[in-house]
Amino acid sequence: MRTFADRRPGVFPTTSGPAVVVAVFCLVFLVMGAAFSFSTFAAELGRELEAGAGATSFIFGSAIALLYGGGLFSGALADRIGTHRVARAGVLLAGGSLVAAGAVRTIWQADLTLGLGFGLGLAVCYTPTVSAVQPWFDRHRGVASGIALSGTGLGTLLMPLIAKWLIESEGWRAALTIIGLGVAGFGFVASNWIRRPPGLPRASASQRSYGFLRKLAGEPSFRRLYVAGFLSSLVLLIPIVHMIPHAVRAGVAARDAAWLISILGLGSLAGRLILGHAADRLGRQRTLGALHVALGVLFLIWTVKVGFITLALFAFAYGVCYGATIALRPAVIADNFGGPNLAAVTGLHYTSSVLGPLVGPAAFGYSVDFWNSDLIASVVATLCLVAAGYFFAAKPPSTATTSSVHLPASAAPSKKGVYRAPTFGAADSIIAGEECQTRFGTGLRIASP
Repeated sequence: MRTFADRRPGVFPTTSGPAVVVAVFCLVFLVMGAAFSFSTFAAELGRELEAGAGATSFIFGSAIALLYGGGLFSGALADRIGTHRVARAGVLLAGGSLVAAGAVRTIWQADLTLGLGFGLGLAVCYTPTVSAVQPWFDRHRGVASGIALSGTGLGTLLMPLIAKWLIESEGWRAALTIIGLGVAGFGFVASNWIRRPPGLPRASASQRSYGFLRKLAGEPSFRRLYVAGFLSSLVLLIPIVHMIPHAVRAGVAARDAAWLISILGLGSLAGRLILGHAADRLGRQRTLGALHVALGVLFLIWTVKVGFITLALFAFAYGVCYGATIALRPAVIADNFGGPNLAAVTGLHYTSSVLGPLVGPAAFGYSVDFWNSDLIASVVATLCLVAAGYFFAAKPPSTATTSSVHLPASAAPSKKGVYRAPTFGAADSIIAGEECQTRFGTGLRIASP
């Protein structure tokens, strides 16, 4: 994977694509691993604070909803002042909230620290972090994004095991404190490497008014991706939330069922690492749509309760497809709307996933309780995923004109005021002409490579 870098004296020596990929991997391993280890703490938290399953589940849902809802603002801020600065603030807030959660005495204090504080920390650091990889790569964008976001898969696999070990040896309060200090400390260090390519244009004064986001929302291609993101978010987290209760209903011992989440995390890690290369060859947007259709089919298989082996195979296969979709979404956004405001655009897209984590898993659970079966809910989930796949893969007719030409996010500066389209082996595209305008930016003179 070739990258471009503009090394300048006095600049912190982190300006390379591979360094950004490694840093993003480490940061999402920490923050998302901590988030998905919540179920490990839930039982002890609920028991000591005398809270029911609904109250503790609301904490996790609130944190994930804030992650997606706050990305618009943190992304826009990162576009202005720098991704590394925003990421630092986010990991310090997330880690500090986990430390504070180790001292809670009531459920409302847990809501405040884990739901609001930790959720805001995720919101501040996640979107700028995952959108930082895309501008460094063009042809191999799917591979780079998959490697970087595989940190979430590895975190889902390992962090719950680390949390369980700490809880058994030190107690859940000390475990939260130790993990919080690790997130804040190691995350702060990793954030120094999460930077935009030197020379990439920053948001103009007019863009800071969010007028460009209103214009973006009117784009048919963006609306399709937004609808797809909403439909996907309603369903994607359901197996993660309901995997263990579903397995117990199928006759699997609770101790064995706990391994299914780790198996899903292993599949997620594999999907992010393996399918990114295939997506680069077959088309990232087409692959993202096909993966959602595959997830829909898997939901129907999930209704077949024939023992631990079948559920383990489902968990691994679901994890592969789930992990790849998470990795490909920011890459697809960059393919369609790359530019100096990429973090803000990614954040706007992620607002489509705010309600899904709150509504989808709860609605699935209520449906299972009402019908005493998960078949109807699984069929509805399948339809949502297939529809999401259609909207992700479909492309409306191009409306580009000579006055609205897309400038790749990875365009590198050749000299002041002139941007040269990058080439990675064979050129992905050549932009020619004396004057052109990015889709939502200002006019720049473009030189052919």
